[in-house]
Amino acid sequence: MRTIVYGNGKSRQKWNVNEKLDNVVTWGCNRIFNDVKVDNLVAVDYHVQHLIYESGYAHENKCWFADWNKLPQYFHDTIRHTYEYTNIIENKRGNRQHCVINGKQQEPNKGLYITWIDERDMVRDIDIPREWSSGTTAIHLACRHGASEIYLMGFDLSENPLNNVYEVFQDGQKMKSDPHRFCHRSDWANEMITVIKEFPNTKFIWIEPHEQSMKFDMNNLTYDTYENVRKNICQEH
Repeated sequence: MRTIVYGNGKSRQKWNVNEKLDNVVTWGCNRIFNDVKVDNLVAVDYHVQHLIYESGYAHENKCWFADWNKLPQYFHDTIRHTYEYTNIIENKRGNRQHCVINGKQQEPNKGLYITWIDERDMVRDIDIPREWSSGTTAIHLACRHGASEIYLMGFDLSENPLNNVYEVFQDGQKMKSDPHRFCHRSDWANEMITVIKEFPNTKFIWIEPHEQSMKFDMNNLTYDTYENVRKNICQEH
């Protein structure tokens, strides 16, 4: 199964995410939902998960969220009265009887996300017991769900943490240009290496990463251009 996994690095701007593809499964992460409906949307940041759900996207499009545990109403009431959070982000409840609650009790100043959910949506809980980024989590899920050939777009592994086509948030706060605080380049690299090694029978094609990106020499990993990809997987206009 041929698959594209979209990261959100700026090198992806060379590609139109609305290209008409020829029998290709798409995975994306985080705010790409603002631009295109991918076959599978992955988010592990609680702030972004809350935004996606509140937008209504998850009602008609398959999403994969971290720690997405459905809770009855009384959990909400208990937490509201037990823990002191200075920043609680909550969507409108309406007639909903269940919610998802995410946030760290030991870090109450970072906020608590309460997402009231409908009985029917298209959210699936990510069952990978690893605290990985959304991008590498999407790659891993794609491999587990049958991808034999994966085109990696927008995975830049740049030293600049703001190398993102969207505004970047950390714990619900817009990130400032502080590479010493927010750069997770080595973590992202280790995660990608782990995935590629874990699935030796999957062919990974990394498409024009940023010029400052880390690159790897691995048996099942090659590099290619956007021009070649268009010829291989896009429908003729």
